[in-house]
Amino acid sequence: MTHSPDDEAKLVMLYVTVPDMACGKAIARSAVSHKLAACANILPAMTAICQWQGVLEEGSEAVLLLKTRQALVVALMEHVVNQHPYDTPCIMEVPLGRINGGYAAWLTAQLQ
Repeated sequence: MTHSPDDEAKLVMLYVTVPDMACGKAIARSAVSHKLAACANILPAMTAICQWQGVLEEGSEAVLLLKTRQALVVALMEHVVNQHPYDTPCIMEVPLGRINGGYAAWLTAQLQ
């Protein structure tokens, strides 16, 4: 059985870019310890290209994925901003579709 996005405890994911693995791990550990996220995944390397203050920038970053309930998103976003070294970090809520029922139950139980 799958968990539908219409269920009572709607689950979401935050997509966060971080400068490196160490930063991602620190934010992830803190968010999970505070029960704002059930778990985190860190993808170690990507190239980011963007315009920042009128200059074309290119650099390496990591991606932090934080899994949580929608009811905790605002608090989790504030937590990430307070821990993040960037002045303007990328933090985006990603709505989820269907989720394996057992995994959805585990995620929800971690956030109680």
